[in-house]
Amino acid sequence: MRCSQNSTMQTPHLREALSAMTGRRILVTGASGAIGARLVRLLSRHGARVHGLLRPGSTAWRLQGLDPDVVLHTAAVEQPDAMLALWNAIRPDYAFHLATARGTGDAVRRHMLQVSIGSAQALIEAMRATPARGLVVAGSSMEYAPSDHAIGEDHPVDPRQWFAAAKAAASVLYRQAAQAEGLPICIVRLFHVHGPWESRHRLAPTALMAALNQTPLSLTASDSRRDWVYIDDACEALVLAALGAIPGEVFNIGAGRDVGNEEFVRTVEIVTGQNIIRNSQAFAPRVTDAAHRFADVTLARERLGWQPRHSLEAGLAAQLSWLTAHPELMQIEADQWEVQQ
Repeated sequence: MRCSQNSTMQTPHLREALSAMTGRRILVTGASGAIGARLVRLLSRHGARVHGLLRPGSTAWRLQGLDPDVVLHTAAVEQPDAMLALWNAIRPDYAFHLATARGTGDAVRRHMLQVSIGSAQALIEAMRATPARGLVVAGSSMEYAPSDHAIGEDHPVDPRQWFAAAKAAASVLYRQAAQAEGLPICIVRLFHVHGPWESRHRLAPTALMAALNQTPLSLTASDSRRDWVYIDDACEALVLAALGAIPGEVFNIGAGRDVGNEEFVRTVEIVTGQNIIRNSQAFAPRVTDAAHRFADVTLARERLGWQPRHSLEAGLAAQLSWLTAHPELMQIEADQWEVQQ
């Protein structure tokens, strides 16, 4: 599947959805993460009254230069009382739940579970008390069982890592509440999102910087494959889902094809015009590496009018332009890049 490389042409569905957000009160949890920061900017640019939620202690460097009308709040989304108080103060028309927790170790695992399950309880209770027009929850493609064919929304949920298991458990709670009570909650399972504001330990910024700086690029020994979707396309899918989904619906959002490490690095070389020195055996294969993982986006296309507008090459070119326009961000300490909540 090839996607248009025109990053400025909006579909009628998207124009209508963004217009419907004008003047609406919008809550974005996880606003200091890469997707959250991008979504906040998209909505603000189209006249929404955006409220961003940050976890206590998180850094907000991705949110520098925001429109002054954007209001930032600090609270732990998994604490029902705090979340309900904030929700009732804002009374959002729409909400996007992007807050998550990542990392390794027992303490982090406990935190992942607390954030995933606790935030589901908190947001469901908030929706019951003061219903919004729509709550869109960001899920993960890693919730699904491995597959050698395109993954549809009816594919078995069988996560192989703790993070994905926590997300899958929360998705069961959201769908139960939506289907049993009619709460307008839907889930968007994102495949491998890349783009501006992405943490620099991830493959796309690492490969782009390796090409620009002519430094070796360390890769995993296996040729694991991912479905790469550009961050703007992912944000547009979230907006469309807020207006077009029915309670409990799930949408897969990806480019619709999987790309191995070697093809990905070759595409970075094409975009940058630089050869990359590869260390292809730097990391041992992981149990979660998949020979294939890509989305069937038929439902999103038919129900929401969504399709990715960036090919991998176009998305990487846009990410390269952003990186070169913000060289100061390459100096930010690594731990600051890791903040995703």
